[in-house]
Amino acid sequence: MNKFTVTELTRTVKQLLEGTFKDNIAVKGEISSFSVSPAGHLYFVLKDEKSQIKCVMFKGSAATMRDYNPKNGDSVEAIGELTVYEAGGNYQLLVKRMDYDSVGLFWKLFEEVKRKLEAEGLFDEERKRPIPMLPKRAAVVTSATGAAIKDFLVTMKNMGGVFAVDVWSVPVQGKDAIAPIVKALNTAGAMTGRYDVLVLMRGGGSLEDLAVFNEEAVARALSACAVPTVSAIGHERDFSICDFAADLRVATPTAAAAQLSAGYVSSVRDIENHKKRISELVLNRFYQQVQRLDMLQASVIASSPSHRINRDRQRLAFLEKSLFSDFREIIRQKGTHLSEMTGILQSLSPSARTEKDRRKLDGLLSVMREQTLKNVSQSSARADRLNARISVLSPMRRAERYMNAVERLNDRLVTSAEKRTAENKARLEPLMAKLAALNPDNLLEKGYARVSLNKRAVKSVFDVTLQDELEIRLKDGYINSFVTGRKVSEEKDG
Repeated sequence: MNKFTVTELTRTVKQLLEGTFKDNIAVKGEISSFSVSPAGHLYFVLKDEKSQIKCVMFKGSAATMRDYNPKNGDSVEAIGELTVYEAGGNYQLLVKRMDYDSVGLFWKLFEEVKRKLEAEGLFDEERKRPIPMLPKRAAVVTSATGAAIKDFLVTMKNMGGVFAVDVWSVPVQGKDAIAPIVKALNTAGAMTGRYDVLVLMRGGGSLEDLAVFNEEAVARALSACAVPTVSAIGHERDFSICDFAADLRVATPTAAAAQLSAGYVSSVRDIENHKKRISELVLNRFYQQVQRLDMLQASVIASSPSHRINRDRQRLAFLEKSLFSDFREIIRQKGTHLSEMTGILQSLSPSARTEKDRRKLDGLLSVMREQTLKNVSQSSARADRLNARISVLSPMRRAERYMNAVERLNDRLVTSAEKRTAENKARLEPLMAKLAALNPDNLLEKGYARVSLNKRAVKSVFDVTLQDELEIRLKDGYINSFVTGRKVSEEKDG
């Protein structure tokens, strides 16, 4: 038995292969996984119905194609050398020249299905339904073990989305995936009472990996969903038939989570803005009332009724003083006149008439004094009544009542805003707890592991053979292991 190192074996295969195919060969096939490196080199795969081969065309050779720009789906004839890439351990075609043949079978089938469904109106904009701004529960049809669902949940958490997620786990690659995907879409898509939105998603891959989402049956099932649908398949550059059939197409699973969480982000922002606006309105109203109160106080001071009363009292005192002065002057004049009359009477000697006139004059003087005192008392009482009435209707007291009303309104608004914020916080906490419980990575935290072979989950010992390379996923990384033996459990044997 010959023994080789990996390098020796690879080099031997290289010599055998390149020795057998010494001259250039021409290979016909359909371009897939086409890409251009920053240096200008072309990398792609040529495939037919059963096989595929990796190809590379360096920048110098690619520059000779002046009238043709290669793209996925083209059927071409590639001429070049068959080589072995030792570092990767795979054989490849080093293309020197490439001629366009026709549109490849993959793209022919793609266009046929697209034209058929488009003619039936399945892609019409009138059929597109709006995606709910604040979904409460979403059905996600995808692989439960893929990176897509993890990216979706992480993005939803980081974006602040608090809707519930039900994962409808299905295979997302190969012909065997068609029936499970259609079944999941038909079942979940009819549950309008449970779901607000349905997301069909898968991470990036080659055209062959995404081919199941170009199947007519899958596109029809997605279009028939009663629940609004979102297609999130592959990367930005990838398009599938399901993208046209869904109500909304987004570039990636991460973009789908961001789209569904955007409403929660804007709602929280709107609540904060409204809270801020209410506070500003209350403060503005308060300041307006304070300004109005200041203006009223200034107006009251400028035209104070107490000042008017004081002026009236001063005028009344002046009038009273003037009246008494006038009375004294009259009395003085009357006294003078009386003295003159007395002298005349005395000169005429009518003593009885003089005495009578004197008594009459004393009576008039007494009446005048009483009337003057009465008028002064009535004026003072009237001034006191006016002062009491003005005090009751004072703008200062009305302004004080308005000030108390404004303070009560401000207290009610602040209490209401705090209560509303507490209620929203109480609603968010159980939803965040549910979201954490749905995270599939929590099982890994408990010591479980996830085993896969060629990116497919290993569920039975019969899924592997000796020397298969397994990938074991733990909570903090991966372990690659080779199968050296199998042991069937006793229950399985029974």
